[in-house]
Amino acid sequence: MPRKPEYVLIAETLKAEVLAGAYDDEPLPGNATLAERFDVNMKTAGRAIQQLVAEGIVIARPGLRAIPAPPQLRAIKWPMTGRYARARAAQDLLFANDVTGNVRKDTIQRTWIQAPIPVAQLLNIEVGTRIFQRCSRTYVDDVPAEDTSMFFPAAIVKAAPRLETDERIQVVRLIEAAGHVVTRTANEIRARHATPAEQALFGADPHGIVLEHSHGTYGADGEALEAVINVRPAHGNVITFDTYEAPIGNE
Repeated sequence: MPRKPEYVLIAETLKAEVLAGAYDDEPLPGNATLAERFDVNMKTAGRAIQQLVAEGIVIARPGLRAIPAPPQLRAIKWPMTGRYARARAAQDLLFANDVTGNVRKDTIQRTWIQAPIPVAQLLNIEVGTRIFQRCSRTYVDDVPAEDTSMFFPAAIVKAAPRLETDERIQVVRLIEAAGHVVTRTANEIRARHATPAEQALFGADPHGIVLEHSHGTYGADGEALEAVINVRPAHGNVITFDTYEAPIGNE
């Protein structure tokens, strides 16, 4: 089991203090004060606060010191602007209200490949670099509704080998258990004509349109953790994903 980074250990200490009520009447210390207290640099102190924000324990305020989240909201995830709600990641990126019908998600391929151009750009690596690819397919009432390809750098798979071996995975949990903190995603959505294979899969005609959603997931140091490409038909049982900039509950 890899040793936890310093900022995670600091965050755990601060979390215990927040939950004990130490900051009920005042904001958390600033980064400079935390850096001095824990004998680390200000960047590490800032990442510790960032970790608490990601866990929904404190609320970050631009230009001001962080404050504890109200007790009734501490079970709520506060995702950072520009990335998927962590609650969705914990639920395999599907909520019942996204679609109507019986939803099934099957893993259809797991293999090591050479990174193609769009994936290499998302992962900030050279084209042709060896990476791990997982492919899955989502069905609604047995009708194909989405094709998903996930790509992981070799270092991430080495740190979290269950990404390669397990039939079903919860990406964020596995990556964070390996010592990384998911802090943001870069997203790009485009509409394009379906390829022949996609026409056959989704039952589209030669002029059928699909929505291609690409995103890269990055850690606290800016390291690339994952790239994902989702392809969905533009009509029918479309699986939707939202990027939240406000708290979301467990519902």
